[in-house]
Amino acid sequence: MNERSPGGHCGGFPAVTTTGGRTVDRYALTFPVRAGSEAKAADILFRCAHLPVCRPETGWALLERTSVFIAGRVVVRVVDITCPPSQAVRHLAEQPQILAVEQRLRPHLVHDCDVTDEASLRRFLATTVMRVASGNGRTGRLPRRAVLYESLPGHASELAQRLAGITVTSGGTTVFRRRDLVVHLTEADDESPPVPLVGLVTPFARLAQPMTLVTDRSVGAVA
Repeated sequence: MNERSPGGHCGGFPAVTTTGGRTVDRYALTFPVRAGSEAKAADILFRCAHLPVCRPETGWALLERTSVFIAGRVVVRVVDITCPPSQAVRHLAEQPQILAVEQRLRPHLVHDCDVTDEASLRRFLATTVMRVASGNGRTGRLPRRAVLYESLPGHASELAQRLAGITVTSGGTTVFRRRDLVVHLTEADDESPPVPLVGLVTPFARLAQPMTLVTDRSVGAVA
């Protein structure tokens, strides 16, 4: 098991960071949508309503922040939670609005997921969760941007390591990896669009493209 170290991460599940003085676990899920469903899936995800649920003893929301990115047919969900993953899953499965959105999204998924069936949901999560290659810096409510990289066969680890060495002066970064896909997430006040670091990753990547931020919802704020 990886040691939990707020503000830094050296690989595994999840990234552990802090926001508003609270410890937050960050996970990323990636899944493909069917060819021709890109625009429809993006519209469904854009309309997704995440309802904060609070712990009675603290008043803190279980879902601190959820960001959804898409590039081509690849969807990436980044979720910051303040509870065990099993508790977050139960919460999501109990929200009618979220269930309705997920059911509308279901026909567009390459790999089926029935959120009303716990076994199906757990299988889907197990096959979509990304490893955290690295995480560092300040997080919270800063604007998020992401770039999707597809590594050359057998080079995803080297690609992730190259990206892990990049820091953001006024924010933070997290690098996620699943098989040959690597996502470089940045959080910073800089308004410039994300630029694929082609020169840095050329020996290891065959694809590099900015991801479109479909929705970014924080506790007490909707974007």
